[in-house]
Amino acid sequence: MGKIFKIAGATMFVALIVFAGIVAFNYEQASRLYATMTLFDKQNILYNFSHMDKVFLSKPIKRSGSVFNFGHAPHDLPDSFTYRGETLATDEFLKRRATTALVVIKDDNITFEKYYQGTSENDLRISWSMAKSFTVTLFGIAVQEGLIDIDAPVEKYLPEMKGSGYEGVPIRDVLQMSSGVQWNEDYADFYSDINRMGRILAIGGSLDDFTTTLKNEKPSGQEFHYVSMDTHIISMIARRVTGKSLIAQVEEHIWSKIGMEADAYWITDSKDAEFALGGLNVRTSDFARFGRLYLNQGNWNGEQIVSKEWILAATSAASAHNKPGPGKFGYGFQWWLAPDARPGEFFAVGVYGQFIYINQPENMVIVKNSTDVDFMNALNSKHEAITFFRAITDKLHNESKEADATPLPQPVG
Repeated sequence: MGKIFKIAGATMFVALIVFAGIVAFNYEQASRLYATMTLFDKQNILYNFSHMDKVFLSKPIKRSGSVFNFGHAPHDLPDSFTYRGETLATDEFLKRRATTALVVIKDDNITFEKYYQGTSENDLRISWSMAKSFTVTLFGIAVQEGLIDIDAPVEKYLPEMKGSGYEGVPIRDVLQMSSGVQWNEDYADFYSDINRMGRILAIGGSLDDFTTTLKNEKPSGQEFHYVSMDTHIISMIARRVTGKSLIAQVEEHIWSKIGMEADAYWITDSKDAEFALGGLNVRTSDFARFGRLYLNQGNWNGEQIVSKEWILAATSAASAHNKPGPGKFGYGFQWWLAPDARPGEFFAVGVYGQFIYINQPENMVIVKNSTDVDFMNALNSKHEAITFFRAITDKLHNESKEADATPLPQPVG
């Protein structure tokens, strides 16, 4: 009888362990789901945007090599700037747009650097869709290595996409957000595609598999329609042809090459696939270093990391329907152009106010991070931010001209 009780007790003990494991597993999923649903709440957003590894699964990106240090040439920001006929005070703008970091670089010198809302230079800040510009860089390196034909259909590299909305779609159309795939990117709609995708990140599942469920609503290549999962398709192709994760690729080609200051991390799904369209978490200064790579047309201190031709293609209007126009932003390959874009002027943008602004003729990189819950008025907020960046650029340009025009003191005697 005692033996029976011992066996029963042991069985009960094992059952309790299994039960506890199930509870713990479900608790982890439930915690991530709750964190996802409250991610952008005003009382949580500031903490979350610098601690996304506490919310989602993630994997580290390791830096290596020497750190590239910018010089310093301090300048004040413009006190105000004019936006749509109204004079806006810079301090008011930065506060209203919930800025957490602003770094301005001209001629490889930091002219302004400040962190807000109690954050610091060491914070690893969520990129959101600025990650798309990193992903397309890795994709471009695979293209220049002869591994990808961008005029081929998606299923050439991803045969599992047969029967999905991506079947028959040329990769070029996917690169320029013209895939024709049906997609709802309304963050305020619980049932939107972007939020369905977010729940996969929270409770588990495969983003790769999710892409196979999407359907087309129109022929590809006809009009711009922002489909964030287009970037995931790009990442899947880059992973497939290289046999390497995005993290392995970004460590090899970027974090070890361009003097990054700190390790970073990339959010993943439960199958270890990177959240390619928005999951990078990086120091603001390292976002600036990445901007410098594009500023110099893919060249880093003499080494061509990504071809000049790819940089130009990625930062130019990829087709007639993606050209900027009055009140209309343009789009290249995962990079944006302002409605009246100046030559060599382009930017990466992420939801809630993340920007990498690049102006090649002025040798400028500006990075702005934010927790702007009003960013959903996206057109207006993007216009306003670009106007602000141009005001900074113009001020530094004018001050540089004035300095050049100042006569040198003449020797006495």
